[in-house]
Amino acid sequence: MEQMSYFSNLFSHPNKYLEVHLNNTMNLAISFLNDVPMENLFLSKEQLQKLIKINTLSHDIGKATSFFQEYLLSGEEEGSKETRHSLLSSFIAYYITKKVFEKENISDNIKIILPMFSYINVKRHHGNFLDILIEIDISEEDKELLYRQIESIDEEKFNILIKNIDEALFSEITKDKLKDIVEAVSKDIKIKRIKIKNLKHENATEYYLLNNLLFSLLIDADKSEVTIGKPERNPLDIPYIIVDHYKKDLKTDKKPINELRENAYQEVINKKIDLDQKIYSLTLPTGLGKTFISFAFALKLREEIRKKKGYTPRIIYSLPFLSIIEQNASVLEKVLIKYFGNIDSTIVLKHHHLSEIYYTYNDNEIEPDHAKILIEGWNSEIIITTFVQLFHTLISNKNSNLRKLHRIFGSIIILDEVQSIPIKYWYLLREIFKELVEKFNTYIIFSTATQPLIFKKDETLNLTNAEDYFTKLNRTILIPRLNESLLLEEFIENIDIKLDKSYMFIFNTINSAQKFYSLLKEKTKEDIVFLSSHIIPKDRLERIESIKKGEKRIVVTTQLVEAGVDIDLDIVYRDIAPLDSINQSAGRCNRNWLKDIGEVYLYSLQDDKRRYASYIYDKILLDVTNNILKKDEKIEEVEFLNYIQNYFYEINERKAKDISKNFLDAIYSLRYSGYTENENDKYIGIEDFKLIEEDQPKIDVFIELNEEAENLWNQYIKLKEIKDIYERRIEFLKIKSNFYKYVISIPVRAENLPAIEYGFGYISKDNLEDFYDKETGYKIKSGILLW
Repeated sequence: MEQMSYFSNLFSHPNKYLEVHLNNTMNLAISFLNDVPMENLFLSKEQLQKLIKINTLSHDIGKATSFFQEYLLSGEEEGSKETRHSLLSSFIAYYITKKVFEKENISDNIKIILPMFSYINVKRHHGNFLDILIEIDISEEDKELLYRQIESIDEEKFNILIKNIDEALFSEITKDKLKDIVEAVSKDIKIKRIKIKNLKHENATEYYLLNNLLFSLLIDADKSEVTIGKPERNPLDIPYIIVDHYKKDLKTDKKPINELRENAYQEVINKKIDLDQKIYSLTLPTGLGKTFISFAFALKLREEIRKKKGYTPRIIYSLPFLSIIEQNASVLEKVLIKYFGNIDSTIVLKHHHLSEIYYTYNDNEIEPDHAKILIEGWNSEIIITTFVQLFHTLISNKNSNLRKLHRIFGSIIILDEVQSIPIKYWYLLREIFKELVEKFNTYIIFSTATQPLIFKKDETLNLTNAEDYFTKLNRTILIPRLNESLLLEEFIENIDIKLDKSYMFIFNTINSAQKFYSLLKEKTKEDIVFLSSHIIPKDRLERIESIKKGEKRIVVTTQLVEAGVDIDLDIVYRDIAPLDSINQSAGRCNRNWLKDIGEVYLYSLQDDKRRYASYIYDKILLDVTNNILKKDEKIEEVEFLNYIQNYFYEINERKAKDISKNFLDAIYSLRYSGYTENENDKYIGIEDFKLIEEDQPKIDVFIELNEEAENLWNQYIKLKEIKDIYERRIEFLKIKSNFYKYVISIPVRAENLPAIEYGFGYISKDNLEDFYDKETGYKIKSGILLW
């Protein structure tokens, strides 16, 4: 396109010409696409570039109406339905896509699908996807609105706009032709509807991922263009030897566990890499340094890809829980800082729903509104995030989630503590992962002490010979006492607290943990640490740190300590749970092998109605665990691997794949939103996917525990005086991270709910004693509480 000599005087945003925004968005999206390695797709990269060009140049053309231009000049917060621009833009995108791809050498099915993709991508670029059959349902009211909008267009300005974006590609798009285009597209969509309805019979995950990729590229480019322009990427060379560099300064003795850690590290890092192998498993007992090992291997793999394939993948390090994000992120940051001296957010970035809006570049802190765009777009080489963020980007209908999807494609994904993924989703995630690996050059490293059977053994490459480590490591002995279920009052009679030992008691519900804490405190008269999700996060993290330092010897907790929390005690008591959870609990016992043997006692505990475990765990998982363990009086750690393998094999055989298959049906059908045809037929949509199921609705409660909390609450209230919603949101982001250190979630059915103020349950320091105990957390008067 020739350089623009004059502008249309149509605007996309205040003081920004519409053609400038459209061209910039196109250039950004194409540059993002060029960062995505792909192969074996039904479209070539050049064809994808054409599609991206059409979508980005079309996406805001509807802003050319006088309705929108007058609304923009007025400065009003909300416009009328005539000011909406996405529908008219989507008709233009459909028309041009059909016209361009009719000439391409692709199948008839693809020629039908691509215009639909362009249509829904442009139509929803400010919102969330709906079921594709709903999206393409065009009413007479829609058409009448479009005609009114077309009539309002200034023909001369519109002609200049078209000339300034791509005169050849958009040559047919004139004001006079727009009504004909609306009619033609409406008829064509109606004819093609049955073809779209039959999409699901092709079982093509590829259609879903490609549509979401196109959407991701469009909305990320659109948001970035308006705020930050083109984010600079400097794919820094990060050699895997930086881990060695860091480890040399760690003071480690020649104890057996440290020798095993080093052996495992050397075995993995010396593994020859075949880039055709894209799925790896790192299976090691807890406490053998999987964080270091998986990170070093990912860096080595990154180097190899850079040398041989010519692109530099990002590393996405994903963990199941917020409680271990900070811990593992701190380790990785220390490794990087030791080598580079200084790092900024372009190198490593933490992202979860409570992330601080803080982004630095070249020693400069980026303004919060720009930082938010950079963080949520995963503009970094190493992203440390949660399973929820990762999987709700891969399986979602939401604009805010899908925006960063293109950064996952072609990356190296480390899935730490992968056993935490609910079994009901194994088959679903397997199908998504297979497509990412085969079509989008994504590499996956499963890291865990208990490798689940998401993939078959012959589909993954084991980075270690796991048996060598499990059979040489004998830190703990598991003692199942499951013949009968005990009340807590009966259970405590079995406990003998010795002065020279440290203890951890792990429970399945907050109620049982709180009740036992009171019983144990009365029995021992000792200082006991209590942990649950009803303790504010600030105190929770401080208590975990004190345990790690060996400052506390008795801990009563829910299962939130199981995965990845680096604490070490002599004796662990655990309420019955699925075997993988029990194994994680055992990993907190004699973790560093400082004693000859640690003891893990397993009991079945109940209230006056049923077992506590039954409130939160699947019956099949508990039955399999019980059947595997009940025949043995003692199980040494050297035997754990066989037990775990038998457990996963058994549940894989017994667990139905129905839920995964229902979601895959939604994916094949592009059914982004669910619906009900009658009382008996509920069709779930992609929007229904939730990695973590909430058994009961909850509310967020702010606990004004101290002076800092009081100041944060006052700052939060003052934000309500800011009239501009966007500005108010940006100001909240500045305090969000600290604010949520005093927020917990409680069930809405709790008897003593606090008053709701400004969107949160609020407990002032004056009312603290009525609602919150500084030792055991929120005071719930009834119900079974989890975690």
